[in-house]
Amino acid sequence: VHCGNVSCTATSTSVHDTPDIGTFTSITTGTDGLGLVSYYDTTNSALKVAHCINAACSTSTQATLDSTGMVGTYTSIAQGADGLPLIAYYDATNQDLKVAHCTTTTCTAAITTVVDSTITNVGEYASLVIGVDGYGLITYADTTSSDLRATHCSSFFCTPNQRG
Repeated sequence: VHCGNVSCTATSTSVHDTPDIGTFTSITTGTDGLGLVSYYDTTNSALKVAHCINAACSTSTQATLDSTGMVGTYTSIAQGADGLPLIAYYDATNQDLKVAHCTTTTCTAAITTVVDSTITNVGEYASLVIGVDGYGLITYADTTSSDLRATHCSSFFCTPNQRG
């Protein structure tokens, strides 16, 4: 939905109109000022991203960033300090927290990294922000221990630095 004014009289449009696509969405603004939406493709069990071509996002390009196993639920996207988007998400097949660091500003491809696989079933309900140092800070659930965990990335690609 794109708000057309302060009272948010909205215009709704379909970003990806295939059935069973679009759960676990997260949105950020790219360096070009246009929307980037991360989401889960239920049909293909994959992490996808849409880059809006205009402000209303009535046209977009879509890319599959990870499709190895059942991946891409609980997405959280942020614009990285390096000018490239970073997406935290859950790998249900391996029960791990992963990130996708986009290799282009429109996020047509990404390098994926396992961030936390230290125990069984970590990474659901991920929430990602970019810290003052320019690196990702991710909170997520450790459902095995019923704990809230946090990871601070030590690079733009999110190699783990410190977990708590």
